[in-house]
Amino acid sequence: MKRMVLLILILGGLYRPVPTPAQQAVHELRIGVSESPPFVILDSEKVRGASIDLWRNIADTLEIKYRYIVFRTYINLMAALKRGEVDLTINPLTLTDNRLADFRLTIPFYTSNLGLARRPVYNIPLLSVLEQLMSWRTLKMILILFSVVFIFSILIWLAEKRRNSNDFRRGHRGIADGMWWAFVTMTTVGYGDKIPRTKIGRILTIVWMFYAIALFFVFTAEISSELTISKLKGDITTVEDLRKIRVGTLEETGFAAFCRINHIQYTPFINPVDGMDALNERKIDAFVADVATLEYLFDKFKLGKDLKISTSNLNEQYFCFGANRNNLNLVDRINPVLLNVTESDEWEEILIRNGLRQ
Repeated sequence: MKRMVLLILILGGLYRPVPTPAQQAVHELRIGVSESPPFVILDSEKVRGASIDLWRNIADTLEIKYRYIVFRTYINLMAALKRGEVDLTINPLTLTDNRLADFRLTIPFYTSNLGLARRPVYNIPLLSVLEQLMSWRTLKMILILFSVVFIFSILIWLAEKRRNSNDFRRGHRGIADGMWWAFVTMTTVGYGDKIPRTKIGRILTIVWMFYAIALFFVFTAEISSELTISKLKGDITTVEDLRKIRVGTLEETGFAAFCRINHIQYTPFINPVDGMDALNERKIDAFVADVATLEYLFDKFKLGKDLKISTSNLNEQYFCFGANRNNLNLVDRINPVLLNVTESDEWEEILIRNGLRQ
């Protein structure tokens, strides 16, 4: 009997009940944060921003106790999360395949486009026009135009030189007469000093009039296109444009991954302020980051006079919260509440309050 009682006591000492969700919520979570405006802003030991407001709503709903652990850099934060020194980060993490392998990511709570901060590129209009008019594409169009004119000049000269030698003289002068006729007809000036007399010449004139009108419009459209490109010169519209300039971005972010995948040389920075300083000091030509982050920095540091922001659709980013890869249950608890909050009017108010919506 004593042995049975002793066995029950031993087994009772080894037994540990599985905590319920309510009991798990009592555990104080370690939330890692670093400066990432306007999502996470650190001001005088106070933490605020869009991600902070969003997390507060989620934590209150799930009755989660937590404390913030502040990291000086984003890289240090991610290293601590990977080592398990923090349970969750509410900094906006871009959704990438490497992140999915290393961490547990929530559903996205915000979608943003790639933004570029750079110094304005000023062009002198007249010089830009002359540059484009002397470009190889424009010169090629002019050569094609003159070739077609020359062909029709010879044809009209051959048709008219015997019966209309007054208007289309013999020899090389007659070819020059044909070119004059072709240009005058093409531009619809119609001086009437060179008039075809033969049937073949008149048929050729009708053909040339219709053909020349179409050719002239194509030529003017190409020139207009070149001048439009000149006006837009300096804008970043393609990946190839980024390869031609010195780019800076934050290391260990989706934008850095975008640069690596597309073979864009870039200078890594540990925080956006350093990147903007490098841009001001002309160490880089453009700083690539989230549009909302750049707009916040422009407003805070009053950078509008010397720098400008442009938005590009080259790379769309999806922002998530991230947990240590062993915290799958935590992410599963957060996701339904996160979805409900981001679909509510309260989330729109948070975005407006933090400058992410107009």
